[in-house]
Amino acid sequence: MLWPLTLINTFGNGLFRVNSALFFTHVGDMTAAQFGTGLALGGVCGILASVPFGRAADRWGARRVLMVLWSAEAVGILGYTQVHSFWMFLLLICPITAVDRGAVVAYRALLATALPQDGVVRARAKLRALANVGVGLGAGVGGIALAVNTPTAYFAVIVGDCLTFVVAAVMLAGLPIAETPAAVAAGQDRRRSGVLRDRRYVLFSAICTVLALQFGVFEVGLPLWVVRDTSAPRAIVAVSLVMNTALVALLQVRLSKGSEDSVGAVRHGERAGWLLALGCAVFVVSRSGSAIAATVLVLGAALVMTIAEVYFAASSTTLSYNLAPDGQAGAYQGLFQSGTSTATSLAPVVMTSGVLQFPVWGWLALGGVFAIAGTSLRWIDVETRR
Repeated sequence: MLWPLTLINTFGNGLFRVNSALFFTHVGDMTAAQFGTGLALGGVCGILASVPFGRAADRWGARRVLMVLWSAEAVGILGYTQVHSFWMFLLLICPITAVDRGAVVAYRALLATALPQDGVVRARAKLRALANVGVGLGAGVGGIALAVNTPTAYFAVIVGDCLTFVVAAVMLAGLPIAETPAAVAAGQDRRRSGVLRDRRYVLFSAICTVLALQFGVFEVGLPLWVVRDTSAPRAIVAVSLVMNTALVALLQVRLSKGSEDSVGAVRHGERAGWLLALGCAVFVVSRSGSAIAATVLVLGAALVMTIAEVYFAASSTTLSYNLAPDGQAGAYQGLFQSGTSTATSLAPVVMTSGVLQFPVWGWLALGGVFAIAGTSLRWIDVETRR
């Protein structure tokens, strides 16, 4: 019953994401540096907002909070049509990013109660696969606006994204999802201890933050690496990104098998860490050789890292729910998502100022960090339920 919501919402995300940079720099009268600065400051707001919004979901119900946040985000997104300066952009991007991160947390908290306990891992995997499909479809449609490249086309994209939030909020209101008041009450009673005092969960979130740096490889590292350090054609960047999106959608359900319990999820996470390390090593090798060899190696590295991404998603999703006490899914998902947001903010800096500045040792060091992070999941006492 949640699949239409996921498809509609992620379609809007893909629609706007592929156009945002050109819209704000060409229509919004900002420089690329100003746009990047605004995104970074918005990211900080998103990190800070995750846990408070998660607690709100526990207290007032995830569905109610999610409906409010999606409605607020629709209004904020529509406000982008009035942006013609950096300061106006900054005034909007900070609260919108905070609300967006809060909506992600509330959505994940909703999954804790809305999905059937039988086959919950498979259901989450299906929703993640569907999310990739939605983003891909949205990006494809958004490409039309890029080709047209007029203010009217970009405004249409913004209005379209706004409508996806409105439609999703209305549909959510009509879904027969019953949140258990007892679970909410339990969360209120236990909140005194606080998620930040749960050392086990804090350690788990920190490890996942490190592993989530992998997303910077496809967004920043791979494109710059191909252009600057290999003989592979530039078109291979687009091929790699399409392959990543398609394979995640196709493999997420299948490769999530075995991660239904916490012990199996740890194995998946460890496997992800070592596969990421292998992918980094293959990138190093792709630096030398003919265009054909470089193309094959880059695609090979992208394939390995895509499989690692699927394993990591299965592992982190299961553990993020299983390690949280009953009734506090919102607060705990808030902490987990704040780590993911931190990784998203740091990844471009890690790639551009670290890995790509030292082409061989940078990749090898990043791979070593991934391997250590994946292996360190063994340190967590996942068999003790709190």
